Amino acid sequence: MIALVVRCWACSVFYPEVRVGPNFRVRVENHGSPVTGLRVQIGSFAGGNLFIAETDKNGFAMFRGVRPGSYHLSADHDAGIPDGANLEVKADGPTNATVPLRWPSIAPISVRSPKGTIRGPDYLPWQSQGNVSLDLLDGINGRMLRSLQTDERGEFNFGDAAPGLYSVRVKPSGLWGWSGEQIAGLIVVDVERDAPIDRLDLDLGWSSCGLYYAESSKCSQSDFHTARLAGQVVDSGGAAIARAKIFLIDPSGMLADELHSNGEGRFLSSSSLAGTYQLMVTSGGFTPYRRTVHLGPTGDTGGSSSLTVRLGLLGNCGATDSR
Repeated sequence: MIALVVRCWACSVFYPEVRVGPNFRVRVENHGSPVTGLRVQIGSFAGGNLFIAETDKNGFAMFRGVRPGSYHLSADHDAGIPDGANLEVKADGPTNATVPLRWPSIAPISVRSPKGTIRGPDYLPWQSQGNVSLDLLDGINGRMLRSLQTDERGEFNFGDAAPGLYSVRVKPSGLWGWSGEQIAGLIVVDVERDAPIDRLDLDLGWSSCGLYYAESSKCSQSDFHTARLAGQVVDSGGAAIARAKIFLIDPSGMLADELHSNGEGRFLSSSSLAGTYQLMVTSGGFTPYRRTVHLGPTGDTGGSSSLTVRLGLLGNCGATDSR
């Protein structure tokens, strides 16, 4: 299976329990590097007590004279990313303890510019996609920098941005999940001039855990050669997926053929199409699968007569087995 970088919100977030004294510090890191200028807060579970400090050049935020009690540590940020720790402040707790905090708590996508394409779970190349509202936020202070809407192809471009950490907030409009709920969430990006990719090419989806997104650029696959389009659609465990949709898309982006898997996940095209097409396989709750396929006599190309398409959950890349 080809790896695909995936980010999503966990269904359950388990925060570490840390015991500290009235005086302690929090060190914030991003992949081992200190995060400077991030406001960090601790709030009392009983309510009423809220303490805020800002990280210095070494990534440390200092808290002094905190009253004993139970608190939650988190970044004071509009991102809404689950992060932090549960603190138990004791009068006789460890003196000058250091509590680690990673920001952001999910790994950002390294990209040269905040532009690209967002595709929803019901995206089909030959159809237009509804506009999606996006906000670009400063990744440290949470300040909103720009807002825009994607075009009918899902394209967006926030323009020039200085190197640094940013968040792209997806507003609940234009994209709908398989459950019928509107998709909303956050995509974290790190703008770097020497980043491995120039633009974001993302497939978004919705699960019971919330928004997930996958970088399509991480899922490069070799072309597939076959005499005819036939095979089976299964999940990562090998269970058949019934009623999956199988599309063949011609070089102009138009639909050339459409199939549906049966109760055993099997499909067989009666078409005599030959040439190069884009294969796309979709099913509710799974990440759409795409691959270039060459139909017709296989000759010495190592083609096969049947393929098994394994669909991935939560943005995981699919795979193809052939025989």
